[in-house]
Amino acid sequence: MKKALSIVAGVIAGGITVGIVESLGHLIWPPPAGTDITNPEELAAIMHTIPTAALIAVLVAWACGAWVGGLTAGIISKDPSHLPSILTGAVLMTLGIITMITIPHPIWMWILGIALPIPAAFYGAKVVSRLATK
Repeated sequence: MKKALSIVAGVIAGGITVGIVESLGHLIWPPPAGTDITNPEELAAIMHTIPTAALIAVLVAWACGAWVGGLTAGIISKDPSHLPSILTGAVLMTLGIITMITIPHPIWMWILGIALPIPAAFYGAKVVSRLATK
């Protein structure tokens, strides 16, 4: 039960982190005036106009969210296998895939959006392990 709760907590912490980092990206690269960023159709319509740096910021947000999620799951579960953190990264990766299906993204974002979350979550768990052994 503790491991399952650690995954849920990791996904929540990761999701909050993604939201915060993406919001910071929107401050730097704001969407066009009048765009409802909660509306997938509107985002799909402007996707080709979004600067590459803003898209990279989204990937950074996803990776930071997975790292924080893995860290959180690792702290709560204390599982030396890091499985709860890895599963947290997998859930966050799946949420990213759902986002990319809902809103068309360039292929390079698909590749990195799939490749980054699990290693980032694993690294979050490794940080917990290293701190615990000190």
